[in-house]
Amino acid sequence: TVARANLAIVDNGLDELSARRARLIAERDGAQAVLYPEQLSGNAHAPQIGHLIDGENRLFALRRQAREGKISQLRERIVQFRQEIAGIEAQLRSKQQEISLTKIELEGMRDLWKKKLVPISRLADRERAEARLDGENGQLIAAAAQTRGRISEMELAIIQIDQDLRSEVAGELREIDGKMSELRERQIAAEQTLKQIDIRAPQSGRVHQLAVHTIGGVIAPGEAIMQIVPSADALVVEARVAPQDIDQVRIGQNATLRLSAFSQQITPEVEGQVDRISPDLIEDQKAGVAYYAVRIVLTQSSLKQAGSLELKPGMPAEVFLRTGDRTVLSYLLKPLTDQASRAFRGD
Repeated sequence: TVARANLAIVDNGLDELSARRARLIAERDGAQAVLYPEQLSGNAHAPQIGHLIDGENRLFALRRQAREGKISQLRERIVQFRQEIAGIEAQLRSKQQEISLTKIELEGMRDLWKKKLVPISRLADRERAEARLDGENGQLIAAAAQTRGRISEMELAIIQIDQDLRSEVAGELREIDGKMSELRERQIAAEQTLKQIDIRAPQSGRVHQLAVHTIGGVIAPGEAIMQIVPSADALVVEARVAPQDIDQVRIGQNATLRLSAFSQQITPEVEGQVDRISPDLIEDQKAGVAYYAVRIVLTQSSLKQAGSLELKPGMPAEVFLRTGDRTVLSYLLKPLTDQASRAFRGD
């Protein structure tokens, strides 16, 4: 039906969003595997659910490999930059030694020049050499600083990859949560619609006297669709009591039942108790009689005595209600006392 199809669409949408949400949470937390909710992991054997889980697992692995690949490249560049710094530092040590030697030579050259032992041109050459070495030393220091800056940039880029992932995942999770809330509302509405379509009996049993047979027919409100014979209900007998005898019937009163459908020679009498008495007279329009409906519940002990008899709903039974002990004289005098009582009330 349309209602079932709509509910299936909503359920499938919720399953897809739940699987995607689980994968995003695993990416955000840096987990080694995706932890799916119970409604998915418990039904992973189902083809559709299994396909969803496999797809999200593959996507999780691909995105993780891509992210780890970028981070690995950046870390390799960091290693290269550190090696460059090591080379620059070695050059700096060599350059500083060369500068130290040049300074010593320059001091000696100045002493010789003061004594007029060397020309000024040689002194100027040594001073130019010292200035050149100082410049080269400064370039090496700047190169080392620049390389360290690149290392910092690479480290920040690695951090940024994780931050971008968390930001992206947070946005997608907010979007998914909104969609799931909307789908849950639609799911409740679809389930309610489906409940209104399905007709459920108040208790389990066997169908008896099905009244509606037309496919697609219209059932009026309050119309009887079928009768159901309860399968797990207690065995009860409904008896009819004449209005003039109802004053002798009470709740909890013991009763003896004789099952008319079985042979009386081999069938024991069954014991029961009055469970309910109708609050007013019931008129049988067809038979033209009025009566009180009295329900008698069979006791478990008496049912065990009945043995292997197969009791079915609708079987006839004779009910004898115990109203108390009476003597033979009371039986003989009761019609006279009743007549006298009515005569005195009439006067």
